[in-house]
Amino acid sequence: MVIWLIGMSASGKTTIGKKLFDKLSLSNEKWLFLDGDTFRNILGEDLGHTIEDRRKNAYRISRFCEFLSTQGINVLACVLSIFHENQKYNKENIGNYKEVFIDVNFDNLVKRDNKDLYKKALHGEIENVVGVDIEFKPPYSPDLIIDNNIDSPNYDDMVQQIINAFKIEQDNKYGYTLNNLLERPHKYQYSKFEGVKMFEKFRTDRSLCIDFLNNRLQRLKNNNLEAVEIVYKEHINENNLVLRDFLFHLYNSDRKEMDKEESIIELIIKRFEVSKKLHLTYDKNEIRKSSKQFGDLLNYPLFSLVLQKYYNNTGSQQKLVYLNAILKVNDIISSAQSDFILFNEIDYSLKAFIGELKIIGEFIND
Repeated sequence: MVIWLIGMSASGKTTIGKKLFDKLSLSNEKWLFLDGDTFRNILGEDLGHTIEDRRKNAYRISRFCEFLSTQGINVLACVLSIFHENQKYNKENIGNYKEVFIDVNFDNLVKRDNKDLYKKALHGEIENVVGVDIEFKPPYSPDLIIDNNIDSPNYDDMVQQIINAFKIEQDNKYGYTLNNLLERPHKYQYSKFEGVKMFEKFRTDRSLCIDFLNNRLQRLKNNNLEAVEIVYKEHINENNLVLRDFLFHLYNSDRKEMDKEESIIELIIKRFEVSKKLHLTYDKNEIRKSSKQFGDLLNYPLFSLVLQKYYNNTGSQQKLVYLNAILKVNDIISSAQSDFILFNEIDYSLKAFIGELKIIGEFIND
């Protein structure tokens, strides 16, 4: 696909284009952002801004977009584009070509012109300015017209208009929970998402999971099924530490008791980071798995809740270690959510997600 955003200087086309490109660049498709002025600079200063030079530059951009399109590269171009014959060439020669006109009246363009381009042209200080001494003719048949004459434009809405109009598919999924992580442990690598975008995808994932589990929990309640009381047992059994009992013990412990067991929790975190699994039992001395079984689903939300208690009770750099493990264990719960069918499994998982989102809120000022 090749999208041309056409508009005069100060119409907002570059702002819209950059925001749109930010979204498109997250997809699995290859997208290239092309600004008309930047393109001119890349090729050198052999062309000025006369009508004829503008025509030559327009066709250079068209042919470049045409070439990229044949190579399977999508292009988002922000251009002034004053020639109808050039736009006709695009429609006839570029596959899946789309044209968006950013419509702004001249008075508003002058008000928004931070470079004083129009003011200088109107005072005769510069020449060959489109809209003053060069006529601007709106595109003769754009695929979409966006009215940007409002005082406080919502550029995000405009971007979404373009996405909807051309049915552009976006890769908005939080990739870490697409597969059941108990069956296919994930190796965490660099993501396409970063900063606020990462948090948005992450929170969407968690919100969907909370909705799913809440619905499942409500169905259990409608069938008069309730939580089963977890009876605490001694968590040391012969030479083994029984993980569920140990976690439940810590979940109900005070700060003093938790401090006594912190070194064991830190070792379990290290084992978990390697295998991405929580095993039924661990050797009480070396804290290495003494059972190959890792399918006790209640262990995962309990582990998350215990780590959240440690996170909230420490002011050290260890917070990041706890947070990292919380995110990963909750990824497991989210990825395997369909397997959580018992009341306690669902109930504790909901608590784990709600607590996690509260912690994340600290980082994005929620």
